[in-house]
Amino acid sequence: MEWNVATRLRLRNNRLFYKILLYFLSLLVPIIVIGMFVYGNVDRLIKKETSAQLADNLHASAGTIDMVLRMVQAANNALLFSDTFQQNLRPNGLMTDTDRVNTPSIVKAIATNRSIVSPVIDNIFVYIDDEKVYSGDGVIQFDTFFDTFSRFADRPKEFWLGKLKKDSLFEIMLPDETVNAINHTVHQVIPSATTQYVNGRPATLVTTLSIPALTAMLENNSIYSATSYLALDTRSGTLLRSKGMDDDAAERIRQAFAAASPNVSQVQVLDVHGAPSVAVHAKSDDFGWDYYSVTPVSSFNGEPSNILNMIVWICLSLVVIGIVFSFIFSINLYNPIRNIRNILLKSEAPSSLDGNLAGQGELERIGNQVNRLVSDNLDTVRKVQRFTNELVEQFFRNLLGGNEWEKPGTVTEVLQDIGFREGDCLCCCFLFRFKDAFYREISEPDRMLIQEKLRNVLWGIMRQHVNCYLLEYERSFYAAIVNLPGAEERAKLDQALDKVKKTFEYDMIYCHLTVGVGSNASTIGDIGNSFQDAVTAIDQRPEQADLLVLDASRMAIERTYFYSFLEETKVLNGLKSGDEELLREEVELLVTINRNRGVSNHYLGALLTELFNTGYRYITEKRLQVSLFVSKEDYAELNKGVVIPDQLDRRIELLLGFYRKIVAGTAVKTERKTASVVSIVTGYIEAHYGEDIYLEKVADEIGLSPKYVSRIFKETTGSTITDTISLIRMAKAKELLAQTDLKINEIADRIGIFSRTTFLRMFKKHEGVSPMEYRKLYGQRKESQSDATFCNEAEK
Repeated sequence: MEWNVATRLRLRNNRLFYKILLYFLSLLVPIIVIGMFVYGNVDRLIKKETSAQLADNLHASAGTIDMVLRMVQAANNALLFSDTFQQNLRPNGLMTDTDRVNTPSIVKAIATNRSIVSPVIDNIFVYIDDEKVYSGDGVIQFDTFFDTFSRFADRPKEFWLGKLKKDSLFEIMLPDETVNAINHTVHQVIPSATTQYVNGRPATLVTTLSIPALTAMLENNSIYSATSYLALDTRSGTLLRSKGMDDDAAERIRQAFAAASPNVSQVQVLDVHGAPSVAVHAKSDDFGWDYYSVTPVSSFNGEPSNILNMIVWICLSLVVIGIVFSFIFSINLYNPIRNIRNILLKSEAPSSLDGNLAGQGELERIGNQVNRLVSDNLDTVRKVQRFTNELVEQFFRNLLGGNEWEKPGTVTEVLQDIGFREGDCLCCCFLFRFKDAFYREISEPDRMLIQEKLRNVLWGIMRQHVNCYLLEYERSFYAAIVNLPGAEERAKLDQALDKVKKTFEYDMIYCHLTVGVGSNASTIGDIGNSFQDAVTAIDQRPEQADLLVLDASRMAIERTYFYSFLEETKVLNGLKSGDEELLREEVELLVTINRNRGVSNHYLGALLTELFNTGYRYITEKRLQVSLFVSKEDYAELNKGVVIPDQLDRRIELLLGFYRKIVAGTAVKTERKTASVVSIVTGYIEAHYGEDIYLEKVADEIGLSPKYVSRIFKETTGSTITDTISLIRMAKAKELLAQTDLKINEIADRIGIFSRTTFLRMFKKHEGVSPMEYRKLYGQRKESQSDATFCNEAEK
């Protein structure tokens, strides 16, 4: 009996301890539930993750091959337009002794070009007629080359001769086999051909890509060794295929993805070679190739079982550790809680304590007492420190900057504390620009006092008419957030602004005051847009006005900026060429264009930030440290979204200073730069003289500004681009007059002069005779040469 009473008292007194222990032990339940849930879903998740990895791997491998193809295309174009080809590559019948001496330079240029992408290049050769073929190994007769050294299984030499008759920038063909009859080797290749005019004659440059090398690029990057690959061109012709994939499997994969809708995922589970496999599809952005990878599910089935076993052991370990720590924490927590309970309940009578414990747990009662104390304390603190001026100002600064308030639950309390009611809001901005007389005639202490009191003066005037909060956003620049709960409040705002004008109109000998009125915001969260409109309105002020109120609602404000890919290319070309004048022109032109479109100051700031990011990306691509070109302070300034009036010019100069540092640290030598520009321009003119070309079109085609191209070309060659176009056209005209019976109109059309009168005038200006007279003179000269030859033979 005594033992039962003692046990009951012990249990009653330690009831709180056992409750705490049960609370801790209950925390183990989620561990068990989560473990079971993870155990049941890990297999599906791992397979899903593996499929995503396979898709990412295929996209990366496809991107690598695309990069190689782009590099081959760029290298081919650079080779055809190089000085070596332009100066030395001519038909065999037109080659001079000097040209034949320089033939090794063509072979050397081809060998150098081949070494750039040698892992995937099987061969590079070029021909301009049906007599000679130039390759990295030397100069070979046309028939010998295609019959002996590189005989194509599916494309006879007549096929390649036909390539000279059709221009092509970069044509990739279906796979073929080349046979070398000398060393009896067979190569599987993908031919690509580029046909362009060189010295007025079509020349074809052929690059054969090694199929085994391209296939190895896919397979070497594979996550699983059992993965096989397939690549199709735009007409579903097979380009690449792993050895483990036969024709039936390739056709099954192609049809499966062709039948899928565009919205279906590019990952499918198919039955390939009698086993379930994960098939992935990726498409080339540049060349339109379709890439497929097929991985048997069995390749990665072993991973889930290992992870599942690990999950089981982790859960068991957590349960054991949780039980041990539950006892430790319960013991450590019980004593202080018991002391707190005794202190809180000390003043209560025993009977009252027993009665309350019967209907309410000890933890609940202790919690109620603690909550009461905390609540009393919070009420006291809230009465003393509730929403200080710093908190309210920071709240509105966040809104004007377009940032969300970190404590959304206090927004209503902040607005109520300053007396804002539900309804529209609006932002008014005040910009003071002090004149020289202010600094010359007013002492420094008085100037400081005036500038300190301006906020109070403005706020006092505005509050007489409308409910608002005014803050000094920047020095001498103030923003007022006005509450407009009703339509009549707008008229009161106009009265307030009129009162401001009257108050400061006598002070205009010392300063300019411009007031910008933003658009209405239906919620306080949209006040940032109103602030941006007010700033934009101020920035569009007339320079001569001393006191002006500008309403943004009467202006057409654009909320996006213009910065196209072409404009970005021009900026990048300016950075690459190191032309600071070109960069300044481009930046100022972009700012002017966007200002004329009515782009808001916020988006002008975003434009400058994007221009800064262009330079930032340029130096990061060159793997240079950004800290060498911009300080932390300037970096923060260039990335700031809001640009208040009078700060735009500083931001532009800061951006141009950043560009100047990039130019100083990365620009190439002027000689190389100008020679490259002149070579590209000359090559373009020689290739397109028969079209309607002019300076601006040439500049757009090569991605530089017309002014810059004209200056560089003139400084390097001593001739303008227009004169060069005319000289090339006249040279072609003389050639056609001398060697053909074409009519004058036909010759004019062929050289890009579509007016007979203009052609006659230009030809006589350049040659001193008319086209018909030149043709007659050339015919007489030719007859004289024939007679002289006949006489010499007769004398012999």
